[in-house]
Amino acid sequence: MIESFIRYNYNFFDHMVIIDNGCTDNTIDIIQSLISEGYKIHVFNESLESYNQFRLDNKYIKKILNEIVPDIIIPLDADEFLSGIDNPRSLLENLSLDRIYYITWRWYVLSDKDDVTEAFIPKRLLYSLDKPPYNQIDGSEVTKVIIPAKYFSEMKLTLSAGHHTVFGKSNPKIEKIKQLFIAHYRIISDTHLTSKLMCYVMRGIVSMELTTKQTSHRTNQLAIIERGGSLLETAIDVSYSGYPKNVIYNPLNLSFCEPESIKLKYSISSEDSLIQSVLHTGQEMAIRTYNLERKHKEKPYLKPIILWLDGFTESDIFVPNPSNRSILLTSMYNVRGYVTEINELKFLKVNYRLLITPEWLKFLPYKYIVVPNGVEVNDVKTKLEPYIINKEIIISEREYLQKIGPFLMIWSLILFIPSLLCTGLSYTKKNGIKKTINSIRNRLSVKQDK
Repeated sequence: MIESFIRYNYNFFDHMVIIDNGCTDNTIDIIQSLISEGYKIHVFNESLESYNQFRLDNKYIKKILNEIVPDIIIPLDADEFLSGIDNPRSLLENLSLDRIYYITWRWYVLSDKDDVTEAFIPKRLLYSLDKPPYNQIDGSEVTKVIIPAKYFSEMKLTLSAGHHTVFGKSNPKIEKIKQLFIAHYRIISDTHLTSKLMCYVMRGIVSMELTTKQTSHRTNQLAIIERGGSLLETAIDVSYSGYPKNVIYNPLNLSFCEPESIKLKYSISSEDSLIQSVLHTGQEMAIRTYNLERKHKEKPYLKPIILWLDGFTESDIFVPNPSNRSILLTSMYNVRGYVTEINELKFLKVNYRLLITPEWLKFLPYKYIVVPNGVEVNDVKTKLEPYIINKEIIISEREYLQKIGPFLMIWSLILFIPSLLCTGLSYTKKNGIKKTINSIRNRLSVKQDK
C-alpha cells in the first residue's frame, strides 16, 4: 500500500511527512528506498506511543508549521489518494489561502472483477460507491480537510480525529468544494483484511487509548472469520462499511500522473506480507511487555541506554558473549537492551536484557546507544545509520560516563554492590554454590581482547 500511496500522491505534493507509529512490516524499508530515489520525505518515529491519531496529527501539524512552513497541509491516511476533476496540483495552487476546505471521499470497494495480480492500488480496485460516504446519524457527507497552513495557525485551530473537520475557539471560514476529492481504498484484498484484523486486535488488547467503539467492529469481523465464514465474502462486505451496495465502474484518473512515477519497484506478495505482519506485530507486543517488566527493575534518576553487543561465539550456532566490561556496564547502569547486526541472536537475552537487531530499536526507549571500549564508534554509526535519525546519540563508553557526570556515576556505584549481590544470590539459589563459583571463574578467565 505505502509505495502506491507515495508514488501517486507525490505527483501533487512538494514534501511528505510520515509518522511511524510502530510499523512492523517492510513499510519503512520501502520509504527509505524512495528517499534514496530522491523523494522528499521526513519520517518521524513514534513507535513507543500508543495509537492516538488525534494527538499525533496535531503534534506534527505544529511541527510542520514551524519547521517546514508550507502553504497547504493535506492530512492523509496511507489508504487515501488525492484526486479531482482536473490535475489536483493545479487545483491546489488556485485555492485561496484564507479559509479551510472540506472535500469528500470517493469510496472504493472490493469486487470479483478486481485484478488481484495488480500491485498498484488505483489500478487494482476500479469500482466505487455511487455516492460519497455519509454520516449514518444525519445523512451529511463525510468530509476530509485541506488546510491552508498560515490561516490554520492564525485561527489557532485543531484538527479532529480522522482529519474530517477542524475546530477552535474562533469560527473559521469553511468552504466545501467538489473540484477535489480523496479516493479511499479501505480494503484491497481478503489477505489485507486478515492482516489488519489480526494486527489491530492485538494492538487493541494492549492499548489504553482505543475505545470499545473503535475496536468492536474489528473484533466482530474477526469473529466471523474464526467461525469459518468466507474470508472473501467478509472482506467484500467490510469494504462497503455498511453503505448500500450500489457501485459503479469508476477507475481513478491516472492521467494527472507521469507514467514512470507510478511504476512500483518494491512490492511483495500479499501472503508474505500477511505472515510478516502478524508475526512482527506479535513480536512488537512482546517487546512492549518486556519494557514494562524491565522498567520496574531500573535505577532511579538514570535514563535507559542500549549497549552495542561487543562479542559473540560461533560454532554450530551463534551465542552472545559480551566482554566482562560490557557485563559490568549492564550491572551498573540502566541498560534496557543490547543491539547487534547478527540476526541469529535477535530476541535472545544477555544478562536478562533483550538482544535486538537494529530495525527493532524503535521499540525500546533509550537516551543513548553506548559502544563499549574496544569497539570503533564510527563503525557502529555506519551500521546503524539507516535506523537512527540522530547519529549523535551513538557514543562511546567514555563519552557516556562524561555525560552522566560524577554525581550519577557515584550514585550508580552505590547501587551497584547490592544489585550485584542480589544477582549473585539469585543465581546461587538456582544453580548451587559450586556451579556459581565455576561460572565466575570461567567468566573472569575470558580474555578481554575483543
